[in-house]
Amino acid sequence: MARLLPPQLFFLLTLVVIIHPSYGLKHLKGTALVDEVCRHTSHSEYCVNTIVPKPPLSGERIASTTLGWAQIKALEAGTIIASLLNDSSSILPVAKNPLQAKELLQICWDSNMNTMEDLWIASSLLYNKIINPMIARLYHAANTTRVCQDGVKGTGFTALAAKIEDIIKLCEICVVSTNFFVNGAH
Repeated sequence: MARLLPPQLFFLLTLVVIIHPSYGLKHLKGTALVDEVCRHTSHSEYCVNTIVPKPPLSGERIASTTLGWAQIKALEAGTIIASLLNDSSSILPVAKNPLQAKELLQICWDSNMNTMEDLWIASSLLYNKIINPMIARLYHAANTTRVCQDGVKGTGFTALAAKIEDIIKLCEICVVSTNFFVNGAH
């Protein structure tokens, strides 16, 4: 049985995402800092196409922006998982064994809840410039998300797989950009 968020908690999480400073920013292209940060990630093209922090551009703004987007992707993944868990007919076209699929989705739900918690704590730590624990939370969020990623490989849950991959990439970009502003590189 899926453990869904109480309506009040879902509302609070949605509100936090909406008022997050990185929400709704204009796209910046071709900046040397974005190129430099992205060059240090495993997915530089994704990074360059994704980063759109608010001017003035800094490693801290890139970190804040990507962390906000990771939070949004985690919320979106949770919505997809809840929808699949609540509507068994949506699992049938993509699952050879619906019972195994439900068990996998429950694992994904649990790991996504842990990921969301890590991302929200990381955001608070970033805001307060408590960097090492923030980075540890980001690594934990990415690793927890990989639990679900490993399970959905080869299944028909493509929308969920895409959100999960985005969360992992955004966590990495956040760590790399944090290193830029912590180490005074930019």
